[in-house]
Amino acid sequence: MGSFHFMDIILLIGIAQGFFLSITLPIIHQKNMAANTVLSIQLLFACLMLLAKMAMHTADQVWVIKWFGLFETFIFLYGPLGYIYLKRLLAKNQKKFWLPWPHFLPAFLYLSFLLTITGYSDEELVRHLGAGTFSTPFFIAESAALLFNCYYWYLSIRLFGNYKRSEKQQFSFTQQTISFVRVILWMVGLLLLLWCISYFSNYFFRTYIPFLNYNSIWIVLPVLIYVVGYYALKQPEIFRVVLKPNKSKTGSKHRLDDALVQDLTTRLKILVEKDQVYLDNTLTLATLSNRLNTTTNNLSWLLNNVYKNSFYDYINQYRIAAFVRKIKNREHKDKTLYSLCLEVGFNSKSTFNKAFKEVLKETPSSYIKKVEG
Repeated sequence: MGSFHFMDIILLIGIAQGFFLSITLPIIHQKNMAANTVLSIQLLFACLMLLAKMAMHTADQVWVIKWFGLFETFIFLYGPLGYIYLKRLLAKNQKKFWLPWPHFLPAFLYLSFLLTITGYSDEELVRHLGAGTFSTPFFIAESAALLFNCYYWYLSIRLFGNYKRSEKQQFSFTQQTISFVRVILWMVGLLLLLWCISYFSNYFFRTYIPFLNYNSIWIVLPVLIYVVGYYALKQPEIFRVVLKPNKSKTGSKHRLDDALVQDLTTRLKILVEKDQVYLDNTLTLATLSNRLNTTTNNLSWLLNNVYKNSFYDYINQYRIAAFVRKIKNREHKDKTLYSLCLEVGFNSKSTFNKAFKEVLKETPSSYIKKVEG
């Protein structure tokens, strides 16, 4: 029997927490339930995988390695499930989104291969492993797993980019959850990069890098999923967007006639300049369209083609102008910049700073110094 270390106890505690999260996440957290259900499945897989790795590491029996090795199939499931999670989280009307069965075919094929190995007796398996019989199949499997996960990471990056572009067309604010998603994608990207380094150094340069190998990647990936699961409990409801291209931008049949353009322009000007709807920090394209008694496609077309702006940029120009008026009135002497940016319609200081720099090409602090002489 292999030795049992303090680190194994830490892993067991982590596994127990992972099982707890996988069960409670879709039950306790009522927001983003469709996405979090997929995340709970990933957490369950991560726990089972870590449990199997622990068993294979601490036990000397060949049958443990043979049967618990079947859990390596999960390496082909993390990518598709991660993409499904993001799609359900970010895209409107995608709460039941699922990938077709061919996306899960590599996992099935690898499981079939591992099942054939279980057919060997313990003595036969030890002999074949010693002779390197399975070296080529395992090389092919790891190569496929690396490419497979890189592909779904690329799809997730592209999905996130589409979301960011669509968000600017539909919302006047940036959601804090987006920073969380961006960090996760960067962390997965870094993990895949380290895996690539380990892969090429091992197979092509015959150089072993301590603490950077296939097994360490296996351990870090579930830990990353634990982190995502933990923060998903605190994650607010996200405003999903329509990710399909806006048809109002592409076809001439969606072009508004001059009379409607004039009417919308006049009424939009009244709502923004007189009623100051931009002061609402939850303002969206849909709510403004309702107040104009028109469709989101019509308003989006008007902003893109007449004002040459996204909804986000159009509204934030007015917010920045309102903030500038407050600075010129010296309101910043009695109030913090954060309170002023909230008063003009921004929902966070980071969004305000970004919009300010985009509009005036300088930071708020440098602008204030310039105004004060």
